[in-house]
Amino acid sequence: MTNKLLTIFLLTFSIFSGAQAAETHFGEPLAVSLNIASITMNDDGMTITYEGIAGKYGLVHATHNMVGTNAALTKGYFTGTVQAIDDAGRMEQSKTLGLWSRSGTTLKVYGFDDDDPARILHISDVDLATKTFSAKVWELN
Repeated sequence: MTNKLLTIFLLTFSIFSGAQAAETHFGEPLAVSLNIASITMNDDGMTITYEGIAGKYGLVHATHNMVGTNAALTKGYFTGTVQAIDDAGRMEQSKTLGLWSRSGTTLKVYGFDDDDPARILHISDVDLATKTFSAKVWELN
């Protein structure tokens, strides 16, 4: 388990570090706002599902399986799936993973989606109390 966490962290950190340095080359991020459809507690942490219209991506449904890595559940990693159906009816699915931290009822989420043809970087604020998800999204090439 520790090796798996270390691998996810190193992969995420190395990709994020490279994207951070090159952020200006990607232009303005797309702002995305979704609603939290459900929050389910489990032994590892929680599962959050989101839904809503996300600009050019169309109708989006996403699931983040949040795993806590400390006793207070104030930080951890997540895996999940994102599905989008655009206005032309085309559906795309991708895997997502990343890191999160929690302060009160607010989560800060740093994630990557394995989308085709571009990789997606998203930095999100998740408010569990108001059930909102706000993200900035960059398409990486």
